[in-house]
Amino acid sequence: MSLSAAEADLLSKSWAPVFANKDANGDNFLVALFEKFPDSANFFADFKGKSIADIKASPKLRDVSSRIFARLNEFVNNSADAGKMSAMLDQFAKEHAGFGVGSAQFENVRAMFPGFVASVAASRAGADAAWDKLFGYIIDALKKSGK
Repeated sequence: MSLSAAEADLLSKSWAPVFANKDANGDNFLVALFEKFPDSANFFADFKGKSIADIKASPKLRDVSSRIFARLNEFVNNSADAGKMSAMLDQFAKEHAGFGVGSAQFENVRAMFPGFVASVAASRAGADAAWDKLFGYIIDALKKSGK
């Protein structure tokens, strides 16, 4: 399970401007996710039952978004390495299954993430398909873990 070298390059190039301002973009992505899919906030103990205004004001927002973007950066950086991707996906699925997070939640992320990336930096031809494939691998790993 890995992306081709060309797909990995597209991911890397579309991700670089997003990750360059990872603090603000991470926060903005998480808030956008919660605005579009309000139930998603309930999978995070720090945000469960809170309003978007409370989440935006929470000092935990940066902590959570930083962890998410750091993990996503690992996936992007290793997306063409089948061995690393397999191990990372297995670990990721086990962790998230323990949090009660499953494939449905990542279908939501999959649906909005390419648009979020394009809102930060110029869209690259083929990048949406590469993001879709990466999130497809994540979703498949979650399904294999029973989520």
